[in-house]
Amino acid sequence: MSNSNWKTYFDKKAETHGASVQSSDYFNEESFFMQRDNTLRWLGELKGKEVLDAGCGVGAFSEPLVANNTVYGVDFSVKSLEYAAGRGLITMSEDLTALPFENGKFDVVLCIGVIQLIEQHEAVLRELARVTKPGGTMLIQTLNRGSVQRKILGLFEKSKKFEKMYAMEELKDLYERIGFEQIDFLKMYHPFSFVTSGAKPGTLAGSFSTSFAIKGSKKS
Repeated sequence: MSNSNWKTYFDKKAETHGASVQSSDYFNEESFFMQRDNTLRWLGELKGKEVLDAGCGVGAFSEPLVANNTVYGVDFSVKSLEYAAGRGLITMSEDLTALPFENGKFDVVLCIGVIQLIEQHEAVLRELARVTKPGGTMLIQTLNRGSVQRKILGLFEKSKKFEKMYAMEELKDLYERIGFEQIDFLKMYHPFSFVTSGAKPGTLAGSFSTSFAIKGSKKS
């Protein structure tokens, strides 16, 4: 899909489901909250930080961070941003490849469930890296191309909902190229609630994870 088609898609979801997490594309609400809670726990406690939620949707993922941090939400779905603003995010509709922020503005940059929807993922990650502070954290969450479960489901499910999936090694290489270190992974196994973490992507456990998050620290 093009960006304009995705905008229409998520605008309609926001109109239908309102502020509910059903406006996102998780399997269900239980899956959303499980992944959110595990990811934010893995990220660690944040206080007094400048946070960017890139592709924030209705703002449900970064909502727990609002109380103790300044959280900006960027998305191309204006309807979704109305609900994100209601959750306390500072919202704006912008292109993720050309953000209106100075270099190194954010302590933490989140991009959750976005890059599987777009083709220009490298341009987006480079722009997110630009606005991450030296020593700051960039965390991306997406679908695992190496997932055995997704390959099996692909034999039966022919509709192509998502444009892309990613190998963990692929994103690790890109993180390193754009100046990140201390790279780590969080692997998730829908519909199970447990997660595993570690710096090595190419493990047996990794091949069974349906999605993963990757985080790294920007080199000073």
